[in-house]
Amino acid sequence: MKKSILLFAIAAVAAIQSVSAQQKRPVAKSRYWFDLQVVQHFGLDKWNDAGYADDGFPPASMTEFRGVFNFTPFANPVFGLYADAGLGVMPAPKIGSFDTGRLPMPNSGTRYYLREMVSESGVDNASVHLRASVGIFGNFKMAGKLNIMPYLGAGLLTMPQRRYETVLKEDGSNMQYNALYVWGVDVSDADVADEYASGAGPAGFVTGRLNFKYRIKPALGLVFGLEYTYFISRMNFYGKYSNTFNGNVQRSFNAEGNNMNMLAVSAGISF
Repeated sequence: MKKSILLFAIAAVAAIQSVSAQQKRPVAKSRYWFDLQVVQHFGLDKWNDAGYADDGFPPASMTEFRGVFNFTPFANPVFGLYADAGLGVMPAPKIGSFDTGRLPMPNSGTRYYLREMVSESGVDNASVHLRASVGIFGNFKMAGKLNIMPYLGAGLLTMPQRRYETVLKEDGSNMQYNALYVWGVDVSDADVADEYASGAGPAGFVTGRLNFKYRIKPALGLVFGLEYTYFISRMNFYGKYSNTFNGNVQRSFNAEGNNMNMLAVSAGISF
């Protein structure tokens, strides 16, 4: 009996020492974590220098709710990969509905009025957009609980196409024109037809950001950031007027957009 008690005591002491040693051993840091952020984007340019074209797109301002997945697959934890996705809200375009006074006409100096609205599609109110990007980041520990984290990536932002098909009547004559107006991503004369128009797609961009992470706990922190985005895609406008009676094209034209630059500020949590 005494031997059993002695063996039990020795085993208990060994177990306690083992647990104590495990508690003192440093906990391995996670190789991945998530950020939840609110981001406010500000456009530095116009989508398009032509007023009627720019007014057909949402203003270059967006409030985004974003989630970010950060992962350090390399032996050196200073560098890693990220992927993010967010939903952004843009204000309503200035052109809320078809207006002959705000769009080019078949012949300058001649008055026209709307005879018939054949079709109308697109967004004329505040709109929700999907934004996503992937890339690399650095994680540099500074003094105290502060980390500085630069990001570099590329991504896509959904931009809905807007399209009007109308019949315009020339004032003081019997002339009529079938009019087509299209606002879209990289839309051009080469890929627009009466039945279908491209441009209802995502806009490509490259982006860089600088995040400042303050660690409240080892697995919880506050994140604040500055961000720059350069759009590779352009927001273009295409218009065409065809004679209603013989189908001849009276006029067609493009208004090519700009490569938009945006700045943004962000705030969120990291866990």
